[in-house]
Parts: sequence; structure tokens; C-alpha cells
Amino acid sequence: MSFPIREPDVSGRFVRRINRFLGVVEIEGKTEYLHIHDPGRLPELLTPGVVVWARHKTGGRASYYLTAVELEGELVLVDSALHNKIAKWLVESGHVLRSYTIVKSEPTFGGGRFDLLVKNPAGKLAFVEVKGVTLQRGLYALFPDAPTARGRRHVEKLVELAKSGSEAWIIFLVFRKHAEVFSPNWETDWEFSRALVDAYNNGVGIAVVKLEMYKWGLKYVKTLPLEFNGYRNL
Repeated sequence: MSFPIREPDVSGRFVRRINRFLGVVEIEGKTEYLHIHDPGRLPELLTPGVVVWARHKTGGRASYYLTAVELEGELVLVDSALHNKIAKWLVESGHVLRSYTIVKSEPTFGGGRFDLLVKNPAGKLAFVEVKGVTLQRGLYALFPDAPTARGRRHVEKLVELAKSGSEAWIIFLVFRKHAEVFSPNWETDWEFSRALVDAYNNGVGIAVVKLEMYKWGLKYVKTLPLEFNGYRNL
């Protein structure tokens, strides 16, 4: 069983990134604007000349919507709009949070919004935050690839939930084929990394799931171990 990805309409060569959500791509010799839904910096993915896969987009400045990057023999999903759906599929298929059931998407709590509300086998509700991971160094998958005050606030809210007796989880979706370990990215965002350690120490569950993309879908590979000591040269 796999998670289907809508087949892109075209492939092209990435030219440059204009801002968080807009880039330039060359498709069949023509320069076009490309919508980039993932707000991360993606420095190791969106390099000039790399092959990208995209689908047609209507409305707005961009004519295309980025789906994936083809990098050194692997396809890397770059569409954060799919993260919630992927996490739901993982739960429903029993790959993560086995025997939990989905209650709703984007539940609110205390003025904040999370990605999923699930129910554990005992019938207790749990809030879930989902993060996509595309940065890899050596065998390490790292998050985030850019400072994320919003991400830190999400983690802190989950700590509040856990301290109040509620169940809370973070699911990291790793989209890099050769990653074997996950670590917070201390060098890029110390505050988020420290918040993640605090969450772990206060009972927030952390699940790291490695996925591999093919043309056109995602398959579950395995869960990855979590290290808090930071990236080492493995």
C-alpha cells in the first residue's frame, strides 16, 4: 500500500528562487514562474539547473506548482500541502500511532491550530503536529532548515497540552532516501531544537517516519531513531 501523488504535468530546470513561495523554472526552453508551497529554505534541493517536476497552476503569478525535485538518483517531495494527508494515511495504515483513529484535521486549542486530532486505543484524544523534513547531511535528516518561530510555538503548545495531562505527538516525515538518523538542527535553530528536547522530556511523543518517493507516489520505509546531540559526520 502506498500514498498516491498526483502525476506532475511537466519537468524542467530550476533557475532561481525569488521569495519563499515563488521561483523561476525553465520548461521546454521557456522561462516560467513556479509556486513553491514549502516555506523552508531548501538550499540543498533548489539549486540552479536541478530537475524539478511540476503541475499546471491557474490563478496567481505562477503558472506551475512544484511537486518534487530530482536529486542524485532520488525524488524528493517538496509539497508541504500534502503533509497532513500523508500523516493521516500513515495513521490509518498502521505505520505510525498503531490502532489510533483520525478524528479531524486542523483542530484548535488555546488559540493555536494543530494538524490532526486523533483518538488512542483507550479512547483518549491526542493532538498531533506534522513536520516535513527534506534537509540531509551525511546520514542525518535535520529539521528545520531555516529558523521557525512558528514551529517552536507549535512545540511549546504541545508541551502545555502534555503538562495538562493531554496526549500530544509530533510526527516528522523524512523525505530523504539515504537518511538513517533524525536530529533537530541545532546550528540553524537552537530555540526550536531546545523546545523539541523539552517536549520529549515532558512526555510529548515524537515519531520519525522515513518515506521514499517514486513516480508517482510515496512508500513507507521505516521509523528512524532520534538523536538530540546534533549532527555528527556519519
